[in-house]
Amino acid sequence: MINNSAMLLWLILLSGCAGNELSIANNQGNNRGYFADATQCSQSSMRKEQILLPNPGAAGAIEIPLGYDPDLFIVCMEHAGRPVSRADLTEYLNVSTICLDEARGAENPDEDYANCVKRSDLSVEILK
Repeated sequence: MINNSAMLLWLILLSGCAGNELSIANNQGNNRGYFADATQCSQSSMRKEQILLPNPGAAGAIEIPLGYDPDLFIVCMEHAGRPVSRADLTEYLNVSTICLDEARGAENPDEDYANCVKRSDLSVEILK
């Protein structure tokens, strides 16, 4: 009887400890992929113009970047389920670009990117 009680107590303690670790891991996982999503959205929002090269031997084209489209960036981030700013779309894109540069090469780029956006003066919200 004492063995069963001790085993039950041990299982309760073990499950309590495992629950805390899972909740800590879950909180850290909220930003998982945030840096990758912002990088992909930044790249996909780049406006480019394709110019054909007048080469008689071989036809070719080059793409010239013209800048970023803040509307496309916002739509992409919304689609990824990330927080977005509704105040000034261009400012949100600028802050995101600065934060991407800051988080690039970091040990934990998702957390660094998220913290940088939180430190900004922007008011961001998650739209569902």
